[in-house]
Amino acid sequence: MTMSMRRIAARTALALVALYSVALAFIAVAMRQPPERFAGAMKYAGPVPFLLFPFETLWKSARAGRIHPGDSAPDFTLPVLDGQGNVTLSSFRGKRPVVLVFGSYT
Repeated sequence: MTMSMRRIAARTALALVALYSVALAFIAVAMRQPPERFAGAMKYAGPVPFLLFPFETLWKSARAGRIHPGDSAPDFTLPVLDGQGNVTLSSFRGKRPVVLVFGSYT
């Protein structure tokens, strides 16, 4: 292998590592976005991220959250069932217990 071929091979390898790193950073940042934005970014990627990157590890890290047992729940506002207004979690603080249920009843 000549010296010029080694240089070309080294530059190609460096370019591939740089491209992989940029794509990995893009995926990691996209995973930390709200679900709608993440879906918008990933709809063009197809199966490539699942095949080339440690997708499950990145996903678990991005969605792990920052709340630990014993922490106060972050405040949020949701519409009431009859659609006539909103309810805010902080309005119940110190007044009565609040139970948050997540899941499906189907």
